[in-house]
Amino acid sequence: MNLSLKQLKVFLGVANASSFTKTAQSMHLSQAALSAIIRELETQLNCRLFERTTRTVALTEAGRLFYPTAMKIVETLEKSVIELNELGRQKKASLLLGCTPMIAASLMPQVLARFAETSPQAQIELVDRPPSELLKMVEEGDLDAAFGVFFSQLSGIDRVPIFPTRLVVVSSTMDGAHGIGKVPRDGVQWRALEGLPMITLPKDNPLQRLIEASLSKEEVTTGRRTVVGHLQTAIAMAHEGLGVAIMPSFCEHICRHYQVRIDVIRPEVEFSFYRITRSGRDTLAALDEFTQMFAAAAQLSPFDTAASVK
Repeated sequence: MNLSLKQLKVFLGVANASSFTKTAQSMHLSQAALSAIIRELETQLNCRLFERTTRTVALTEAGRLFYPTAMKIVETLEKSVIELNELGRQKKASLLLGCTPMIAASLMPQVLARFAETSPQAQIELVDRPPSELLKMVEEGDLDAAFGVFFSQLSGIDRVPIFPTRLVVVSSTMDGAHGIGKVPRDGVQWRALEGLPMITLPKDNPLQRLIEASLSKEEVTTGRRTVVGHLQTAIAMAHEGLGVAIMPSFCEHICRHYQVRIDVIRPEVEFSFYRITRSGRDTLAALDEFTQMFAAAAQLSPFDTAASVK
């Protein structure tokens, strides 16, 4: 008998989805290839694992008996692979890190350059993805850590606050553009946004939900909405005078490239920027060092509540 990890994963996939078609799609296999894998596994075990009809797929008694064994084997092997990969990275002082595209374009280049100077032996691989994808990659052990605004504390994930941030309003400095007018030295009041055209993230974005809750709390009704997928796009549109954008204050670093105006909003809405890691994994000294350097870079030029970028 020569069972493979792929056979076991295909078996578990079909058992969980109760569908050959859905499992084939999720595992990027043709249905014929997936069926062949199941037939081969059944031949090796000398029993049928699934009852198949034109509409349903269900485990046989043998399949139900085999399921917990297959699950335990796969979980044990995957855990061992992750632990061995971590051990290898520790010896090489290598890190697999993730962040959002905007952070990758603004803060990460200078942090990576500085880290390379202080830790030339370390190797860092960086991926830029939306927060939901970063969270999944950390959960599955594909990343040592990810950096971003993660609003929910999830089981199996350690979430460490790195620095505080708050909501600011970004607007154009061009004459005649949609803006917020003259701003007091202590910042913009939420009511100053009444009726203004807004550049927003999608409604299901956690950051946008926080912004919408703040607007609702202050009883502010904005004007025309332009929905974009990324904060950097919102900044670029605000620069062209298409509306104002509300975003975290750490965006100041990339706002400088667009020469837009940035004002803190009163009353302030504060939250944290986090580093997330999978619970239970060993702490890497290189990761802690990188995190400290990242936090220092993010706050190198703290947002001045009395000033704007003009």
